[in-house]
Amino acid sequence: MNSIYRWNLLLGLAFTGQVFGGCSVVAANNAAFGSVSSIAVRTALQTSSTINAGLRCNGASNTQLTASDHFFATIAPGSGGMIGPTGDVISYTIYGNNSTSYPLTRGTPFDFGSTGIANSLGLVSGPGNKTVPLYLSSIVGSNVAAGVYTETLSIAWNWDYCSASGNGGNCHARDIGSDTAILTVSMTVTNDCQITAPDISFGSAPVVSAFNSVTGQTFNIACTKGSTYTVGLSDGQHALSIGGRRRMISGSNYLQYDIFQSGGTTRWGSIGTARRASSTAEVNPGSGIGTGSQIFNYNAKIYTDQATPPAGTYLDNVVLDVAF
Repeated sequence: MNSIYRWNLLLGLAFTGQVFGGCSVVAANNAAFGSVSSIAVRTALQTSSTINAGLRCNGASNTQLTASDHFFATIAPGSGGMIGPTGDVISYTIYGNNSTSYPLTRGTPFDFGSTGIANSLGLVSGPGNKTVPLYLSSIVGSNVAAGVYTETLSIAWNWDYCSASGNGGNCHARDIGSDTAILTVSMTVTNDCQITAPDISFGSAPVVSAFNSVTGQTFNIACTKGSTYTVGLSDGQHALSIGGRRRMISGSNYLQYDIFQSGGTTRWGSIGTARRASSTAEVNPGSGIGTGSQIFNYNAKIYTDQATPPAGTYLDNVVLDVAF
């Protein structure tokens, strides 16, 4: 009886240290770039990621992948980028790790095994479920309209690796499988503008009637492609409560002035019809064009029906705002 008992014990010990793993395709976590202004989309790299691109593996301790093990991901060509409501496309690159070292080419299998990424993730080593992340980076230069941009990726997973090995390192079983995961990538693009508004200077004069009007100056406004908007000018910091004239201040003294639309006498304000619509721009009227400016002319003058105030440097601050 003793010899039989020892033989059973040795048999059990012979398989001590076996490791078992298993992979399967599960629902992927979608990747969202979040809300980004159209200018940031066009001029700056945007990043996103998903912690789970659809492949999940359950490993056990002491499993180390070899050169014969592979985990292929093949992303279908699809639409080549996120598509928005007007058909504009935001292109982006997909990476196998959180650097730019391993870009995935659509339609071409990418092996997380041979690149060493699977080992670094501990995909089939250590207890518990592990998933494969993907990292995304937008391509700078997309001039697009505002809206929600999406793309649905089809990722074909194919794996073949040693899932059960003994103390001697021999492979007793391989886990081989394939399936497809679906992952949605999205970005919300918001309206935005770049504004160039130079200071207005009336120069100097001994009396109010000697000030020249300021003409030939412009506000340059570059807004999101396809956007319609209005441009307003605040009344400044010291406007008259009655009559609404703008005023510059020096100490306790005031100098009345105003800003008018284009080359005319219509006061440019911030409410209702006192605002200017993008369709009234002198250059590129209509909707925003994204990569170029719409130009709005204006003129400004000192009111001559006021008494000349004491000498001094008179200042005011006016806010230009764009409303979509």
